[in-house]
Amino acid sequence: MARGPYDTFLTLVLLAVGIYFSVLVARSVAGYLLFRRMRGRALVTWLVRRPGHFPFLLALGFVSAGVAVLNSYLQRPFHHVYSQGVMAAYFLLFVPLTARIPRGFYQDGVWAEASFLPYGKIGRLAFVERPEIVLVLVPRSGSGAVRLPVPASEYGAVRRVLEDKIRERAVNMEQAILGL
Repeated sequence: MARGPYDTFLTLVLLAVGIYFSVLVARSVAGYLLFRRMRGRALVTWLVRRPGHFPFLLALGFVSAGVAVLNSYLQRPFHHVYSQGVMAAYFLLFVPLTARIPRGFYQDGVWAEASFLPYGKIGRLAFVERPEIVLVLVPRSGSGAVRLPVPASEYGAVRRVLEDKIRERAVNMEQAILGL
């Protein structure tokens, strides 16, 4: 059977999807295992609300699982089945699992929206207090800022933990430009 340019393009797209979601699954597993090691050392934590698009993510997972089963039944190539299967695993297993990780402050660092940031890697921080309170953390590496929405009920406790960590020199703040 001759393969056309669309088959080659589909193969490349599905390989890219499979690799991308494999990386996301690996990062999610590593993050969850890190949380399991640290959960007993929580200082101030809270659960976050699930985003409004959470049902849509679950629906994507169910559709991907259905497509993976259909591709397997039709005996499509492995990368067709794998790419859809790993996407289904990510949306059905790992998105809900990582959404249950409490955000906040642990003895070793801060668990923010996207990831965990150890205290020693925090270069700068600032509270943005409009209309919700968000702690913005900038890593020393200069990579993108990390956000942590803070519930108003936890704001005082969060400020105390940060002051203690700065006093203990666990968080060493970089000087601002021109000392400001």
